[in-house]
Amino acid sequence: MAKAKKATKKASKKVAKKVAKKAVPKKAVPKKTAVKKPVRKAGPEKAAKKATKKVADKATKKVAKKAAKKVVAKQADPKPTNPPLRTFVRRSPIHGRGVFAKVDIPKGERVIEYKARKITWAQADRWYADDESKPSHTFLFTLDDKYVLDGNKDANSARWINHSCNPNCESDIVDGRIWIESIRNIKAGEELFYDYNITLETPHTPAEKRRWSCRCGSKNCRGTLLGKKR
Repeated sequence: MAKAKKATKKASKKVAKKVAKKAVPKKAVPKKTAVKKPVRKAGPEKAAKKATKKVADKATKKVAKKAAKKVVAKQADPKPTNPPLRTFVRRSPIHGRGVFAKVDIPKGERVIEYKARKITWAQADRWYADDESKPSHTFLFTLDDKYVLDGNKDANSARWINHSCNPNCESDIVDGRIWIESIRNIKAGEELFYDYNITLETPHTPAEKRRWSCRCGSKNCRGTLLGKKR
């Protein structure tokens, strides 16, 4: 009987212990929640930097666009540049001195610039009055209606280029500068010529044509340096 009581008591304690254990609440495990990061508003300094960068980028693009336009314009209408010296001067079989090609010169190239003192037509008329009793000879090169280049002063070797009615060069005025350009392939040692095509204010009479006689000797020589009246 005593043993039965003891066993019952032991069993009661065991059951009470289990009940007490179940009664103790488990520790609550906090659930993970998404935490939103606060949105930082740009401060005045950062906003200023951003605005400055935007303006700078816009200015850079504008400059780049302008530079690109200049390159395209330059390619379309190239500015005259000084070509390498490819000529020399010696006595000409046509008249006095002449200019000759030192190397082969292809068609369509600037050969030499006609450099000389720039004067007005009034000065030219005053300094180089036309005398019918003397042979015609001039180093004056028409630049426009107001100015001429005076090859008698501060001139380069281009002033010695002779006239021909069958020329291998022609003159071209670009931005107030006179260039002698090849109109066909020119071989080394060949003399350079362009058509003077002189036009007088007075009528081109037979006497004037003889006075401005041509000595080029080409098959199509017109016999005079004078051109057709416009």
